[in-house]
Amino acid sequence: MKNKKKWIVVAILAVILILVSIFWYYSYVTQDQVTERNAAIVKAKQSGGLVTTTQTWKSVWDQVYWVVQGKNAQNENIMVWVPFQKVEGQPNVPVADNSGVHTELLKNGVDEQKMTAMIQQQLPGIDIVRLEPSVFKGQYVWQLFYDDGSHHYYTFYRFSDGGSMGVKYTLPNN
Repeated sequence: MKNKKKWIVVAILAVILILVSIFWYYSYVTQDQVTERNAAIVKAKQSGGLVTTTQTWKSVWDQVYWVVQGKNAQNENIMVWVPFQKVEGQPNVPVADNSGVHTELLKNGVDEQKMTAMIQQQLPGIDIVRLEPSVFKGQYVWQLFYDDGSHHYYTFYRFSDGGSMGVKYTLPNN
């Protein structure tokens, strides 16, 4: 009986050790991403008028951007695009000057829910894999990654009015 309890305790400790190790590994692997995200939020608060954060996205199309959604001092919903630059051997960092930081009131553009509804109306039957704000050819856009059952595609819609950018990239099948 005593031997059985000892093995149960050892097994429980082994499971706890494995779970703690997995958590530490996950934290290590994602630390650069978390560092970038936090830097984007700080830059958006300093330069973009952000007061509270509700959501963040990382965009890597033309250039690395973090887009931060939240509220400004007037309690209005805003989105702030924060450009990043690559630093060798380190996580990406926000650009030093504030000229690249762009803030838009959400009411002056198309929010995620409206954009999703517009896409579903224009492209019925597709599976939206990912919809995220981005920058494409110097314009602030919604980047759509979707599956139509035969291929995966990337396409872009202007943030300002939801209009298509007229570009679609087809990914090859596996």
